[in-house]
Amino acid sequence: MNIRPQNALTLTELLVATILIGIVMTGVASFSVFVKQAQYSTSAGTILAVQTATAMHYIVEDALRAVGDSGNPGILHNGSTSATSICFRHDVNNPASYNEDLWKCYWYYGPSEGAESALYKCADRTAVMVVPPSNFGDCKTSADGVRFFSMNPKAPKYFTVVNDSGGRLLYIDITLNSIADYQRPADVIKNPTYQLFTRISPPLHGR
Repeated sequence: MNIRPQNALTLTELLVATILIGIVMTGVASFSVFVKQAQYSTSAGTILAVQTATAMHYIVEDALRAVGDSGNPGILHNGSTSATSICFRHDVNNPASYNEDLWKCYWYYGPSEGAESALYKCADRTAVMVVPPSNFGDCKTSADGVRFFSMNPKAPKYFTVVNDSGGRLLYIDITLNSIADYQRPADVIKNPTYQLFTRISPPLHGR
């Protein structure tokens, strides 16, 4: 009676095969997690870029329309103290008078106020109102303020107003540093950041 030899895996071979399969599956799972994180980063980064660009557009437009002169500045800010707010005065319908003008203001609502880290566009302010706003509540004025994006709390200063030696306006530097989640450390994949910079010299503002 002829008995054919049986080809079978030994116990050692089975163990080796199981280990190899485990290594491969671990690699697949890790790659899957990386892909998901990359997709989140791309989505979050795109949204952040759009939000930051939108805020920059509003600030630049408001700055370019600022009216005033060295004796009656049309750009007011608290840059010498908390550097949370900057405002630009717009002519409404009477170029000969500033009394009917409106102020377009921005406010950084940060940890110093026990709050989030975000940039807001304030409600419009009339000539008789305090400029810049005295606090964030004053900025919003019955919840009319608009939130733009989360500011990177490590780089919260978003404006620098530069004057010449005589105190006349030269230009304004705007630097927006945004972050997807201000409560977590910045990370290229998990928590992206974005930065925009521009320099503005308002043409309607006297020197």
